[in-house]
Amino acid sequence: MAATEPATTDPYLSDEFIEDPVAVILRMRTEDPVHLIPGINAWMVTEWKDVRELFTHPSTTNDRRAYENYTLPAEGAVQRWFADNSLFAVEPERHARMRKLVSAALTPRAVARQEGQVRDVVERFAVKLRGRQGVVDLMAEFCEPIPNTVIGRIAGVPQKGEDELRWRELGRASVRGISPFLTPEERKKSEDAIAEICDWIRGLTLERRKNPQGDLLSDLVGATDEGDQMTTDEIVLIVAALVAAGTETTTIASSRGIRALLQHPDQMALLREDPSLLPNAVDELLRFDFGSVGLPRYAESDFEFRGKQVRKGQLLMLNMMGAHRDPSVFPDPDRLDVTRDTKALTIFGHGPHFCLGANLARQELRCMYEATLDYLPRGAHLLEDEIRWRRIAMFSALESLPIDFG
Repeated sequence: MAATEPATTDPYLSDEFIEDPVAVILRMRTEDPVHLIPGINAWMVTEWKDVRELFTHPSTTNDRRAYENYTLPAEGAVQRWFADNSLFAVEPERHARMRKLVSAALTPRAVARQEGQVRDVVERFAVKLRGRQGVVDLMAEFCEPIPNTVIGRIAGVPQKGEDELRWRELGRASVRGISPFLTPEERKKSEDAIAEICDWIRGLTLERRKNPQGDLLSDLVGATDEGDQMTTDEIVLIVAALVAAGTETTTIASSRGIRALLQHPDQMALLREDPSLLPNAVDELLRFDFGSVGLPRYAESDFEFRGKQVRKGQLLMLNMMGAHRDPSVFPDPDRLDVTRDTKALTIFGHGPHFCLGANLARQELRCMYEATLDYLPRGAHLLEDEIRWRRIAMFSALESLPIDFG
């Protein structure tokens, strides 16, 4: 009787990937940079040049309706309206028009006010950490609550109280819908959250049309371009997109950024000596360790890419860790260097769908790191062995960030 062949496991589905994704990604970038993962029928793309090209490739889209495993919500549901009219789904002319009007709303005065609002929110959570002793979970007390609170604040959601807490819950639930790897129950929870957010924003927008205030909704209501203005529906789509794309992503970035600084005390010391390096440090920390989650793109038609046959409806994961550790673009890529030239960063996309919330995300992260350098005692240290991780489909993320304040 012949010996049974040992079962093989794809590198991206292995326990090794969950435990040490960086090692697997960097190895696969060398061995098979455009790799089809069997079972889930998805491509993992890990070279910088390929990632950048696929952002604007004519055969790919970030409209999830093109995914072979996507099921549209029921006709007439708010979730269906959002899916059919999101920034990823509308025709290029309308998309360009909406982006132009958003830019018109972001006047120097509005941007300055927004930075003040971000700083106010960050300070609300930072003040509780000054003078603390013992072990503190910065994920629960700092990194997780701030991004949702910031977007609620700049949009005009009432501060503190039940409304703010509900807004944060909805933001967490909605952003997880970006992942293509969800169970039907998880998908429904995310879509229900988006529906509630859309209804909430619509109500606030109608109020701002009657009574403008100092918030983003009022800016969007008043923005004009040669007499053109956004409709209420378009404002709902813009703000809901900011919530869906800019909440958990900023939580992940801030938690991993703080962890990376504690793992590299020389770089933390450099930022304390020269805070003017913080804007560049934000991009370098995103490059160094944003996490292994890739940005999804979907094939709108069959096409050949780097000798591989991509089929219509397949998912392509543009892997940021692989791209941003590519030595052909970033010399000595495994070294954290807050003075590094980071102009090749692709974390916010490339081309016509470059992230509308990129400046807000950078603003939040800069303020969060600045506050952390202030409240964190110089003798504080990371309890790496006590970090709890959670699995999101085939990826892992921080669930806790325990720091011993001393």
